[in-house]
Amino acid sequence: MIQLSEVHKSFTVKDRKTRLTKRIDAVRGISLEVRPGEIYGLLGPNGAGKSTTLRMIAGLMEPDTGTIHVCGHETRQRPEAVRGCLGYLSTDMGVYARFTPRELLRIFGEFQDVEPKVAERRGMHLLDKLQLADFADVRMEGFSSGQKQKVSIARALLHDPKVVIFDEPTTGLDVLTAKTVLDLLRIMREEGRTVIVSTHVMPMVEDICDRVGIIFDGKLHGDAPPRDLLQSRRAKNLDEVFFQLAAESEENH
Repeated sequence: MIQLSEVHKSFTVKDRKTRLTKRIDAVRGISLEVRPGEIYGLLGPNGAGKSTTLRMIAGLMEPDTGTIHVCGHETRQRPEAVRGCLGYLSTDMGVYARFTPRELLRIFGEFQDVEPKVAERRGMHLLDKLQLADFADVRMEGFSSGQKQKVSIARALLHDPKVVIFDEPTTGLDVLTAKTVLDLLRIMREEGRTVIVSTHVMPMVEDICDRVGIIFDGKLHGDAPPRDLLQSRRAKNLDEVFFQLAAESEENH
């Protein structure tokens, strides 16, 4: 389970022209809960605070105030325990071109204290699910972006995490492979895992997510099943909800 309570995060940045520093409130009092066996869609435009929130959940950043619990562990007090139960796929996590997928997964298995034989078995099972088993012993220097994304997904799931965060999981994937990833997410839900998905592919969100939260100007909007969110906003799709939030933000500024 994932629980956020009144989480705030700000950054101090320097203006390139004026050289003056200013404070940016990236996350402003976000509270949410994602339960086991649930896929939660965390959405938001670039710069809204979405990636910052995901990184704080994963323990890569600390909140200024508020608390975050993952699998019952507070992220600041027990970061190693959090990392042990959480799988995180980030858009900026590359692969090592000189390694093969099998070699990469073996190394990350060691990082996660997974028994070598178990890591080998899980790794090959995941590569097979992602239709990459035939390339397990091929160096990744010639891999397409979609193939690299598949390896990154396998790496994130190798230690059998109870909580999974997927940031743009279908980036660079063709339609058939993207469907494979969505089927994998559904399986994880059936297995009782806690899943957060961040994506810009709105039809996918409406199709697969049990609940949706939209971060805009550092605050959480919605936090409801997609259908309920569309009804409350009288919108035809989630793109319309984004436009409404953008208009409201302009009015408030």
